[in-house]
Amino acid sequence: MMQRALFLAVGGFVIVVGLVLLVAPSSYFQLYATSYVPGMDFPARRFSPAVLALGVVLVSARGLAPGPFLATLCLIGALAFLGVAATGITAWQTGTARPAILGAAAIEIAIAGVFLWLWFRTRGV
Repeated sequence: MMQRALFLAVGGFVIVVGLVLLVAPSSYFQLYATSYVPGMDFPARRFSPAVLALGVVLVSARGLAPGPFLATLCLIGALAFLGVAATGITAWQTGTARPAILGAAAIEIAIAGVFLWLWFRTRGV
């Protein structure tokens, strides 16, 4: 089932990002930010539990039956990934982020598109 694979893959990806933010935030910043200051680690580590929790929610949702809750979760996922992509693109346009952020934004837009597709399929169920 497409939904199981989507939620498992995206949830796993989000968990990995959360772990990177927790244990090696400098690697994340050095990949995407034009300048890195060691003090940037604190907010990344502080936010990482929320990212990890989102990943766990998505992995846990892989077994949900089609219905209103699943449809709403798909829409929320789509909007969240579009928002993350928009912040990355904006950061690149303002010179805060390296061009590598555009690759991340493209992946985030693709994930949002799959969530929107699944939302359209499940919202009437």
